[in-house]
Amino acid sequence: MRCSLCKMLAGFRWGFAGGVLLVLVVLALGRDVIANGRPLYCRVGDEVFFPGLRSVWRDPALPYGHPVLDSIHRHFLWRSYPYASAVFAPVAFSPGELPTRPDTTIRQARPGAAHPVGARVFRHWLGTDAQGYDVAAALVGGARVALLTGSLAMSLAFGLGVLLGALAGYWGDDRLRIRRGVLLMGVVALPLAFFYAGAVQVWLSAESSGLVRLLAGGGAAAVVMAAAVLAGRLWCKLPFFARSVAVPLDLLVMRLAEAFMAVPGLLAIVAFAALLREQTQTLWALVALIGLFSWPGVALFVRAEMLRVREMDYIAAARSLGLSEARILLRHALPNALQPAYTVFALGVASAILLEASLSFLGYGDQRLAGATWGSLLQGARTSPQLWWVSLPPGLAICLTVMALHLLGEQLGRRGRVR
Repeated sequence: MRCSLCKMLAGFRWGFAGGVLLVLVVLALGRDVIANGRPLYCRVGDEVFFPGLRSVWRDPALPYGHPVLDSIHRHFLWRSYPYASAVFAPVAFSPGELPTRPDTTIRQARPGAAHPVGARVFRHWLGTDAQGYDVAAALVGGARVALLTGSLAMSLAFGLGVLLGALAGYWGDDRLRIRRGVLLMGVVALPLAFFYAGAVQVWLSAESSGLVRLLAGGGAAAVVMAAAVLAGRLWCKLPFFARSVAVPLDLLVMRLAEAFMAVPGLLAIVAFAALLREQTQTLWALVALIGLFSWPGVALFVRAEMLRVREMDYIAAARSLGLSEARILLRHALPNALQPAYTVFALGVASAILLEASLSFLGYGDQRLAGATWGSLLQGARTSPQLWWVSLPPGLAICLTVMALHLLGEQLGRRGRVR
Protein backbone atom coordinates (compact mmCIF):
# COMPACT_ATOMS: atom_id res chain seq x y z
CA MET A 1 0.00 0.00 0.00
CA ARG A 2 2.77 2.38 0.95
CA CYS A 3 4.76 1.50 -2.18
CA SER A 4 1.72 2.16 -4.38
CA LEU A 5 1.19 5.53 -2.71
CA CYS A 6 4.84 6.45 -3.26
CA LYS A 7 4.59 5.51 -6.92
CA MET A 8 1.42 7.56 -7.29
CA LEU A 9 3.06 10.60 -5.67
CA ALA A 10 6.13 10.20 -7.86
CA GLY A 11 3.94 10.02 -10.95
CA PHE A 12 2.05 13.12 -9.84
CA ARG A 13 5.33 15.00 -9.38
CA TRP A 14 6.57 14.01 -12.81
CA GLY A 15 3.22 14.92 -14.35
CA PHE A 16 3.00 18.27 -12.57
CA ALA A 17 6.59 19.24 -13.39
CA GLY A 18 6.28 18.08 -17.00
CA GLY A 19 2.95 19.85 -17.50
CA VAL A 20 4.18 23.17 -16.13
CA LEU A 21 7.41 23.04 -18.13
CA LEU A 22 5.51 22.03 -21.28
CA VAL A 23 3.22 25.04 -20.91
CA LEU A 24 6.27 27.26 -20.34
CA VAL A 25 7.97 25.98 -23.50
CA VAL A 26 4.79 26.35 -25.57
CA LEU A 27 4.30 29.94 -24.40
CA ALA A 28 7.96 30.77 -25.02
CA LEU A 29 8.17 29.27 -28.51
CA GLY A 30 4.69 30.35 -29.59
CA ARG A 31 4.82 33.87 -28.19
CA ASP A 32 4.39 35.55 -31.57
CA VAL A 33 1.32 33.44 -32.34
CA ILE A 34 -0.26 33.63 -28.87
CA ALA A 35 0.32 37.32 -28.02
CA ASN A 36 0.80 39.76 -30.88
CA GLY A 37 -0.55 43.25 -31.48
CA ARG A 38 -0.21 42.88 -35.25
CA PRO A 39 -2.49 40.66 -37.33
CA LEU A 40 -1.08 37.24 -38.07
CA TYR A 41 -2.81 37.41 -41.44
CA CYS A 42 -4.48 40.32 -43.21
CA ARG A 43 -5.64 41.40 -46.64
CA VAL A 44 -5.21 44.98 -47.81
CA GLY A 45 -7.03 45.27 -51.09
CA ASP A 46 -6.05 42.23 -53.11
CA GLU A 47 -2.72 41.69 -51.34
CA VAL A 48 -2.04 39.27 -48.48
CA PHE A 49 0.38 40.08 -45.65
CA PHE A 50 1.61 38.42 -42.45
CA PRO A 51 2.83 41.34 -40.31
CA GLY A 52 2.41 39.47 -37.01
CA LEU A 53 4.76 36.68 -38.08
CA ARG A 54 7.35 39.15 -39.34
CA SER A 55 8.95 39.39 -35.88
CA VAL A 56 10.09 35.76 -36.18
CA TRP A 57 12.78 36.66 -38.70
CA ARG A 58 12.95 40.49 -38.71
CA ASP A 59 12.66 43.41 -36.34
CA PRO A 60 8.98 44.46 -36.44
CA ALA A 61 10.00 48.10 -35.96
CA LEU A 62 11.62 48.24 -39.42
CA PRO A 63 9.62 49.72 -42.34
CA TYR A 64 7.50 47.29 -44.30
CA GLY A 65 8.18 48.79 -47.70
CA HIS A 66 4.45 49.07 -48.42
CA PRO A 67 2.72 52.47 -48.15
CA VAL A 68 -0.44 51.16 -46.47
CA LEU A 69 1.37 48.95 -43.95
CA ASP A 70 3.89 51.69 -43.19
CA SER A 71 1.04 54.11 -42.52
CA ILE A 72 -0.70 51.58 -40.25
CA HIS A 73 2.56 50.96 -38.41
CA ARG A 74 3.39 54.67 -38.10
CA HIS A 75 0.01 55.60 -36.64
CA PHE A 76 -0.45 52.30 -34.80
CA LEU A 77 -3.75 51.42 -36.46
CA TRP A 78 -3.29 47.64 -36.43
CA ARG A 79 -6.51 46.95 -34.53
CA SER A 80 -8.65 49.74 -36.05
CA TYR A 81 -7.78 49.59 -39.76
CA PRO A 82 -10.68 48.33 -41.96
CA TYR A 83 -8.98 45.24 -43.41
CA ALA A 84 -10.65 43.16 -46.08
CA SER A 85 -10.03 40.29 -43.64
CA ALA A 86 -7.67 39.80 -40.73
CA VAL A 87 -6.76 37.17 -38.13
CA PHE A 88 -5.34 38.29 -34.79
CA ALA A 89 -3.68 36.28 -32.03
CA PRO A 90 -5.75 35.15 -29.00
CA VAL A 91 -4.07 37.94 -27.04
CA ALA A 92 -4.18 40.83 -29.52
CA PHE A 93 -1.42 42.81 -27.78
CA SER A 94 2.36 42.45 -27.99
CA PRO A 95 4.49 42.03 -24.84
CA GLY A 96 5.78 45.44 -23.82
CA GLU A 97 3.41 47.22 -26.21
CA LEU A 98 2.76 50.76 -25.07
CA PRO A 99 1.65 52.96 -28.02
CA THR A 100 2.60 56.61 -27.99
CA ARG A 101 -0.92 57.68 -28.85
CA PRO A 102 -2.79 58.25 -25.56
CA ASP A 103 -6.16 57.24 -27.03
CA THR A 104 -4.90 53.70 -27.71
CA THR A 105 -3.71 53.05 -24.15
CA ILE A 106 -5.99 51.83 -21.40
CA ARG A 107 -4.60 51.94 -17.87
CA GLN A 108 -5.58 49.98 -14.77
CA ALA A 109 -8.20 48.03 -16.70
CA ARG A 110 -9.75 45.10 -14.90
CA PRO A 111 -9.58 41.58 -16.38
CA GLY A 112 -11.83 41.22 -19.41
CA ALA A 113 -12.05 44.96 -20.17
CA ALA A 114 -12.52 45.86 -23.83
CA HIS A 115 -9.90 47.90 -25.62
CA PRO A 116 -11.09 51.47 -26.38
CA VAL A 117 -9.99 51.39 -30.02
CA GLY A 118 -11.00 48.72 -32.50
CA ALA A 119 -13.56 45.96 -32.37
CA ARG A 120 -15.04 44.80 -29.07
CA VAL A 121 -13.33 41.45 -29.55
CA PHE A 122 -10.02 43.04 -28.52
CA ARG A 123 -10.05 42.57 -24.76
CA HIS A 124 -7.46 42.67 -22.04
CA TRP A 125 -8.13 39.19 -20.68
CA LEU A 126 -6.02 39.70 -17.55
CA GLY A 127 -6.32 43.48 -17.40
CA THR A 128 -3.61 46.12 -17.66
CA ASP A 129 -1.22 47.71 -15.19
CA ALA A 130 -0.88 51.35 -14.20
CA GLN A 131 1.16 52.16 -17.33
CA GLY A 132 -1.11 50.36 -19.77
CA TYR A 133 0.85 47.15 -20.39
CA ASP A 134 -1.37 44.15 -21.08
CA VAL A 135 -0.87 41.58 -18.32
CA ALA A 136 -1.69 38.54 -20.47
CA ALA A 137 0.80 39.62 -23.17
CA ALA A 138 3.48 40.27 -20.54
CA LEU A 139 2.80 36.85 -19.02
CA VAL A 140 3.37 35.17 -22.40
CA GLY A 141 6.43 37.30 -23.19
CA GLY A 142 7.85 36.71 -19.72
CA ALA A 143 7.78 32.97 -20.35
CA ARG A 144 10.25 33.39 -23.22
CA VAL A 145 12.48 35.71 -21.19
CA ALA A 146 12.44 33.32 -18.20
CA LEU A 147 13.21 30.27 -20.32
CA LEU A 148 15.93 32.10 -22.26
CA THR A 149 17.53 33.52 -19.12
CA GLY A 150 17.39 30.31 -17.12
CA SER A 151 18.66 28.02 -19.87
CA LEU A 152 21.44 30.27 -21.18
CA ALA A 153 22.68 31.41 -17.77
CA MET A 154 22.80 27.86 -16.43
CA SER A 155 24.37 26.59 -19.65
CA LEU A 156 27.19 29.06 -19.05
CA ALA A 157 27.41 28.11 -15.38
CA PHE A 158 27.19 24.40 -16.24
CA GLY A 159 30.03 24.66 -18.75
CA LEU A 160 32.31 26.56 -16.35
CA GLY A 161 31.39 24.38 -13.38
CA VAL A 162 31.90 21.09 -15.21
CA LEU A 163 35.21 22.25 -16.67
CA LEU A 164 36.69 23.53 -13.41
CA GLY A 165 35.18 20.82 -11.21
CA ALA A 166 36.33 18.01 -13.47
CA LEU A 167 39.86 19.39 -13.75
CA ALA A 168 40.10 19.97 -9.99
CA GLY A 169 38.76 16.53 -9.07
CA TYR A 170 40.69 14.54 -11.66
CA TRP A 171 44.09 16.23 -11.47
CA GLY A 172 44.06 17.14 -7.76
CA ASP A 173 47.00 19.10 -6.38
CA ASP A 174 49.89 16.97 -7.61
CA ARG A 175 48.86 15.18 -10.82
CA LEU A 176 48.94 18.13 -13.20
CA ARG A 177 52.48 19.07 -14.17
CA ILE A 178 53.29 21.96 -16.48
CA ARG A 179 56.64 23.12 -17.77
CA ARG A 180 57.96 26.24 -16.10
CA GLY A 181 58.11 28.33 -19.27
CA VAL A 182 54.43 27.79 -20.15
CA LEU A 183 53.34 28.33 -16.54
CA LEU A 184 55.35 31.52 -16.14
CA MET A 185 54.09 33.06 -19.38
CA GLY A 186 50.50 32.08 -18.54
CA VAL A 187 50.67 33.81 -15.16
CA VAL A 188 52.20 36.93 -16.72
CA ALA A 189 49.63 37.01 -19.55
CA LEU A 190 46.57 36.58 -17.30
CA PRO A 191 46.31 40.28 -16.26
CA LEU A 192 47.06 41.30 -19.84
CA ALA A 193 44.16 39.13 -21.01
CA PHE A 194 41.78 40.93 -18.61
CA PHE A 195 43.14 44.30 -19.76
CA TYR A 196 42.67 43.66 -23.46
CA ALA A 197 39.25 42.09 -22.86
CA GLY A 198 38.15 45.41 -21.35
CA ALA A 199 40.00 47.49 -23.95
CA VAL A 200 38.21 45.78 -26.84
CA GLN A 201 34.83 46.60 -25.28
CA VAL A 202 35.85 50.26 -25.05
CA TRP A 203 36.71 50.31 -28.74
CA LEU A 204 33.30 48.95 -29.70
CA SER A 205 30.50 51.34 -30.52
CA ALA A 206 27.87 52.22 -27.95
CA GLU A 207 25.19 50.48 -30.05
CA SER A 208 26.90 47.09 -29.73
CA SER A 209 24.86 44.53 -27.81
CA GLY A 210 26.02 42.89 -24.61
CA LEU A 211 26.50 39.56 -26.40
CA VAL A 212 28.82 41.15 -28.98
CA ARG A 213 30.83 42.81 -26.21
CA LEU A 214 31.09 39.53 -24.30
CA LEU A 215 32.25 37.60 -27.36
CA ALA A 216 34.73 40.31 -28.33
CA GLY A 217 36.22 40.46 -24.84
CA GLY A 218 36.45 36.69 -24.58
CA GLY A 219 38.06 36.44 -28.00
CA ALA A 220 40.69 39.05 -27.13
CA ALA A 221 41.52 37.25 -23.88
CA ALA A 222 41.80 33.91 -25.71
CA VAL A 223 44.19 35.39 -28.28
CA VAL A 224 46.44 36.80 -25.53
CA MET A 225 46.52 33.49 -23.66
CA ALA A 226 47.24 31.53 -26.85
CA ALA A 227 50.14 33.86 -27.64
CA ALA A 228 51.44 33.35 -24.09
CA VAL A 229 51.38 29.56 -24.49
CA LEU A 230 53.33 29.79 -27.75
CA ALA A 231 55.87 32.09 -26.14
CA GLY A 232 56.16 29.75 -23.17
CA ARG A 233 56.96 26.83 -25.46
CA LEU A 234 59.80 28.84 -26.94
CA TRP A 235 61.16 29.49 -23.43
CA CYS A 236 61.00 25.76 -22.75
CA LYS A 237 63.96 25.24 -25.06
CA LEU A 238 66.10 26.42 -22.14
CA PRO A 239 66.84 23.65 -19.57
CA PHE A 240 65.60 25.62 -16.53
CA PHE A 241 62.21 26.48 -18.10
CA ALA A 242 61.80 22.97 -19.55
CA ARG A 243 61.39 21.39 -16.09
CA SER A 244 57.88 20.44 -15.01
CA VAL A 245 56.28 21.64 -11.77
CA ALA A 246 53.10 20.46 -10.06
CA VAL A 247 50.15 22.88 -10.18
CA PRO A 248 47.78 22.76 -7.16
CA LEU A 249 44.74 22.93 -9.42
CA ASP A 250 42.30 21.58 -6.86
CA LEU A 251 43.38 24.15 -4.27
CA LEU A 252 43.11 27.04 -6.73
CA VAL A 253 39.66 26.05 -8.02
CA MET A 254 38.24 25.50 -4.53
CA ARG A 255 39.55 28.81 -3.22
CA LEU A 256 38.07 30.55 -6.27
CA ALA A 257 34.72 28.83 -5.71
CA GLU A 258 34.76 29.84 -2.04
CA ALA A 259 35.44 33.45 -3.01
CA PHE A 260 32.40 33.45 -5.31
CA MET A 261 30.21 31.70 -2.74
CA ALA A 262 31.22 34.09 0.05
CA VAL A 263 29.24 36.91 -1.55
CA PRO A 264 25.43 36.51 -2.01
CA GLY A 265 24.69 36.10 -5.68
CA LEU A 266 21.89 38.65 -5.88
CA LEU A 267 23.94 41.29 -4.05
CA ALA A 268 26.96 40.76 -6.31
CA ILE A 269 24.90 40.81 -9.50
CA VAL A 270 23.10 44.00 -8.43
CA ALA A 271 26.47 45.62 -7.66
CA PHE A 272 27.93 44.71 -11.05
CA ALA A 273 24.71 45.64 -12.86
CA ALA A 274 24.77 49.06 -11.18
CA LEU A 275 28.28 49.62 -12.56
CA LEU A 276 27.06 49.05 -16.11
CA ARG A 277 25.73 51.90 -18.16
CA GLU A 278 22.00 51.90 -18.84
CA GLN A 279 22.65 51.05 -22.50
CA THR A 280 24.66 47.95 -21.52
CA GLN A 281 22.18 46.66 -18.95
CA THR A 282 20.81 44.23 -21.52
CA LEU A 283 19.37 40.77 -21.09
CA TRP A 284 22.62 39.28 -22.39
CA ALA A 285 24.64 41.12 -19.75
CA LEU A 286 22.35 39.81 -17.01
CA VAL A 287 22.60 36.29 -18.40
CA ALA A 288 26.40 36.53 -18.30
CA LEU A 289 26.39 37.86 -14.72
CA ILE A 290 23.97 35.19 -13.49
CA GLY A 291 25.99 32.45 -15.18
CA LEU A 292 29.33 33.70 -13.82
CA PHE A 293 28.02 33.68 -10.26
CA SER A 294 26.25 30.31 -10.49
CA TRP A 295 29.08 27.95 -11.46
CA PRO A 296 30.48 27.07 -7.98
CA GLY A 297 27.56 24.77 -7.12
CA VAL A 298 28.08 22.73 -10.28
CA ALA A 299 31.85 22.64 -9.78
CA LEU A 300 31.59 21.33 -6.21
CA PHE A 301 29.30 18.46 -7.17
CA VAL A 302 31.35 17.47 -10.22
CA ARG A 303 34.59 17.65 -8.23
CA ALA A 304 33.22 15.44 -5.45
CA GLU A 305 32.00 12.84 -7.94
CA MET A 306 35.26 13.00 -9.90
CA LEU A 307 37.28 12.25 -6.75
CA ARG A 308 35.34 8.99 -6.49
CA VAL A 309 35.40 8.12 -10.18
CA ARG A 310 39.15 8.62 -10.66
CA GLU A 311 39.87 5.80 -8.19
CA MET A 312 37.65 3.26 -9.98
CA ASP A 313 39.16 0.14 -11.47
CA TYR A 314 38.24 0.96 -15.06
CA ILE A 315 40.23 4.21 -14.84
CA ALA A 316 43.30 2.24 -13.72
CA ALA A 317 42.68 -0.24 -16.54
CA ALA A 318 42.50 2.60 -19.06
CA ARG A 319 45.85 3.94 -17.82
CA SER A 320 47.39 0.49 -18.10
CA LEU A 321 46.30 0.35 -21.74
CA GLY A 322 48.34 3.48 -22.40
CA LEU A 323 45.47 5.89 -23.00
CA SER A 324 46.26 9.56 -22.56
CA GLU A 325 45.03 11.38 -19.46
CA ALA A 326 42.96 13.75 -21.58
CA ARG A 327 41.17 10.87 -23.30
CA ILE A 328 40.53 9.10 -20.00
CA LEU A 329 39.09 12.28 -18.53
CA LEU A 330 36.83 13.13 -21.47
CA ARG A 331 35.75 9.66 -22.61
CA HIS A 332 35.59 7.64 -19.40
CA ALA A 333 35.72 9.69 -16.19
CA LEU A 334 33.66 12.77 -17.01
CA PRO A 335 30.52 11.05 -18.42
CA ASN A 336 30.22 9.03 -15.20
CA ALA A 337 30.65 12.10 -12.97
CA LEU A 338 27.93 14.26 -14.50
CA GLN A 339 24.88 12.71 -12.84
CA PRO A 340 24.85 15.09 -9.82
CA ALA A 341 25.37 18.06 -12.12
CA TYR A 342 22.08 17.40 -13.91
CA THR A 343 20.23 17.91 -10.65
CA VAL A 344 22.14 21.13 -9.98
CA PHE A 345 21.34 22.29 -13.52
CA ALA A 346 17.58 21.94 -12.98
CA LEU A 347 17.77 23.72 -9.62
CA GLY A 348 20.06 26.36 -11.10
CA VAL A 349 17.58 27.19 -13.87
CA ALA A 350 15.00 27.89 -11.16
CA SER A 351 17.48 30.10 -9.30
CA ALA A 352 18.36 31.96 -12.51
CA ILE A 353 14.68 32.66 -13.21
CA LEU A 354 14.26 33.97 -9.67
CA LEU A 355 17.36 36.16 -10.03
CA GLU A 356 16.16 37.64 -13.33
CA ALA A 357 12.73 38.37 -11.85
CA SER A 358 14.35 39.93 -8.78
CA LEU A 359 16.61 42.14 -10.90
CA SER A 360 13.68 43.29 -13.05
CA PHE A 361 11.67 43.94 -9.89
CA LEU A 362 14.51 46.10 -8.52
CA GLY A 363 14.74 48.09 -11.76
CA TYR A 364 17.89 46.54 -13.25
CA GLY A 365 18.04 44.88 -16.60
CA ASP A 366 17.04 45.61 -20.17
CA GLN A 367 14.69 48.60 -20.12
CA ARG A 368 13.45 47.63 -23.57
CA LEU A 369 11.75 44.62 -21.92
CA ALA A 370 9.59 46.79 -19.66
CA GLY A 371 6.13 45.27 -19.53
CA ALA A 372 7.39 42.07 -21.17
CA THR A 373 8.83 40.18 -18.17
CA TRP A 374 7.37 38.77 -14.98
CA GLY A 375 9.66 40.89 -12.83
CA SER A 376 8.67 44.15 -14.55
CA LEU A 377 5.00 43.37 -13.90
CA LEU A 378 5.75 42.85 -10.23
CA GLN A 379 7.68 46.13 -10.19
CA GLY A 380 4.62 47.94 -11.55
CA ALA A 381 2.39 46.24 -9.00
CA ARG A 382 4.62 47.53 -6.20
CA THR A 383 3.58 51.11 -6.90
CA SER A 384 -0.10 50.14 -7.29
CA PRO A 385 -0.82 47.39 -4.74
CA GLN A 386 -4.58 47.73 -5.27
CA LEU A 387 -4.19 46.21 -8.78
CA TRP A 388 -4.26 42.60 -7.60
CA TRP A 389 -4.65 41.28 -11.15
CA VAL A 390 -1.20 42.68 -12.04
CA SER A 391 0.80 40.88 -9.36
CA LEU A 392 -1.14 37.60 -9.12
CA PRO A 393 -0.46 36.09 -12.63
CA PRO A 394 3.35 36.67 -12.70
CA GLY A 395 3.65 35.62 -9.05
CA LEU A 396 1.84 32.35 -9.77
CA ALA A 397 3.90 31.82 -12.93
CA ILE A 398 7.19 32.23 -11.04
CA CYS A 399 5.97 30.02 -8.18
CA LEU A 400 4.77 27.19 -10.44
CA THR A 401 7.87 27.31 -12.66
CA VAL A 402 10.30 27.22 -9.75
CA MET A 403 8.30 24.47 -8.03
CA ALA A 404 8.27 22.36 -11.21
CA LEU A 405 12.02 22.75 -11.71
CA HIS A 406 12.70 21.83 -8.08
CA LEU A 407 10.54 18.71 -8.42
CA LEU A 408 12.38 17.83 -11.63
CA GLY A 409 15.74 18.27 -9.92
CA GLU A 410 14.61 16.15 -6.97
CA GLN A 411 13.45 13.34 -9.24
CA LEU A 412 16.71 13.45 -11.20
CA GLY A 413 18.63 13.21 -7.92
CA ARG A 414 16.62 10.18 -6.83
CA ARG A 415 17.18 8.42 -10.14
CA GLY A 416 20.90 9.07 -9.77
CA ARG A 417 20.94 7.58 -6.25
CA VAL A 418 19.04 4.48 -7.40
CA ARG A 419 21.65 3.82 -10.07
